[in-house]
Amino acid sequence: MEFIFLIIIFYIGIISISIAFGIIQIIAMWKLFEKAGEPGWTSIIPIYNYLQMIKIATGSYFLGWIYLGISGLYIAVTIFSTVIGIFADNNEYSVIIYIGIMLTMFAITIAMCILAGYISFMFGKAYGKPTVWNVCMIFFSQIMIIIMGFDKNTVYTSTNGTPQNYT
Repeated sequence: MEFIFLIIIFYIGIISISIAFGIIQIIAMWKLFEKAGEPGWTSIIPIYNYLQMIKIATGSYFLGWIYLGISGLYIAVTIFSTVIGIFADNNEYSVIIYIGIMLTMFAITIAMCILAGYISFMFGKAYGKPTVWNVCMIFFSQIMIIIMGFDKNTVYTSTNGTPQNYT
């Protein structure tokens, strides 16, 4: 009984830390959006906040719509594979179809990872950060965004490197 109680306490601690980290992340994104001249409240709206982040990083929504299209394609392929799994009988054609679906999902996942990495890199660059920082943004973007958001010296410089907003 005590073991179950300890597990519950452990998970409550993990959830509490996750919620606190999420709140700090929201505040940091809010500040970064305001530094870029965008309304801070846009950082709390799912999907739209990522589109705004892409606009800040690249200057347009184009990559955002591509990313959303790839995400939609991934969902469509997942639904298609589920339907095929329900209605297909187990023969050699089913195996070929499944291999094709899995390779397609793998390719889509790689494309999404590359695009997300590029967007993270460009987001750091839009705030005038050096290349090493931007490479770290690819792998540790959540932590780097918090550091950028609370850093008083971080200024939005736009995608071409000239300062735009000093708030």
